[in-house]
Amino acid sequence: MGVINDNISRRKFLSGAFMTLGLGFGLGMLGMRFMQFLSPTIKKQRFEEILVGSVNDMSGDDAVPMEIAGSKILFLKTDAGLAAFSRKCTDLGCLVGWDKSKEQFICPCHQGVYDKNGKNIAGPPPRPLDRFPVVQKGDNIYVKVKVA
Repeated sequence: MGVINDNISRRKFLSGAFMTLGLGFGLGMLGMRFMQFLSPTIKKQRFEEILVGSVNDMSGDDAVPMEIAGSKILFLKTDAGLAAFSRKCTDLGCLVGWDKSKEQFICPCHQGVYDKNGKNIAGPPPRPLDRFPVVQKGDNIYVKVKVA
């Protein structure tokens, strides 16, 4: 039978110990990053009110197109008061226009039709137009938009 060598040199022991510690630390960091990937931090959405005009500016019955913080918006007086609708069609994202004579939003891509309140009433759009909250403070009108 062979003789077992119980004499391990200090250099070999320290080398093995540091390799084990390094491997453990590396796997621990990898595991921690993996857990962060599985449960990402949820950022609270922030909104900012942007002044878009006064009540007198929005007194007509026609839609007023605007671009606010990169979003194309149409302002319109609805049955519930002033509303701000996204111009992006909910089907393909084309820009909808306002047909004053029919009082409807029309999408030129696939003839999607939305009523005065933004509800989809004809064509392929799967849901109503997106809306932006409108806030009135005195005579001023503000729109709440997401801030990155």
